Formats: sequence, C-alpha cells, structure tokens
Amino acid sequence: MDHLAHTGNNVLIVEDEKLLAMMLEDLLMETGHRVVHAGSLGEALSLVEHQRFDAAILDINIGGQDVFPVAARLRELQTPFVFASATDVKQIGPEFRREPLIAKPYTIDQVQQSLDRMLAARV
Repeated sequence: MDHLAHTGNNVLIVEDEKLLAMMLEDLLMETGHRVVHAGSLGEALSLVEHQRFDAAILDINIGGQDVFPVAARLRELQTPFVFASATDVKQIGPEFRREPLIAKPYTIDQVQQSLDRMLAARV
C-alpha cells in the first residue's frame, strides 16, 4: 500500500459496526495514526467538542441517526472528513453532497487514499 507518512495525526472514526470500526482502527494505527472511535452520535459530538482531529471518517447512519450534525461541526472547525457509507448519495442533504464519499463495502486502499488526500490538503 503506497501512502503518505502522516505519523501522529489524530483521526476520528464514527462507525457503529464494531467489527468494521476495529478493523479500520487497526489499519490506521498500523500506518502511524492516532485513532479515536465513536460508536454513537452523542459520543462523536462530545469528542469533536473536546478534542482536535486532523481528519475524520464518518458513517452516515449511526444507530439510526444521521451523522450530519458531526459533519457540520467538523466543517465549522475546518476539519476534513469523508463519508464512508452504504447510504445512497441521494439521501445526503445538499449541504454535504460535495463531500467525498467512500461507498461500502470499501477497500482499505480506498480509505487510505482518501485519508491521504485529506491530510495532504491540510499541509
């Protein structure tokens, strides 16, 4: 896997599927990122208010709730994010349709490439 070295970046994963979150967390930690996982909308909102993140990977449907309040707050904080979801793009509100979307099921390479683009844009 060809990826940029971004050792030490804080990455937020908002994902309610525990197995998928663990797999993603392990991969990102192996590539040198610090990872924080939120499994609920409330937990994600609290984390965003109390920690600084360099990037975020957001599942759109978290326990039956839309992740859009988290996305809106990340946007206000100028934190790049990508949606990673099986949700049809038509279900994404117009305010977020221009944000990157990785369709589930996705490959680890797709996630890493998207994360690399977000982090490179911050430099």
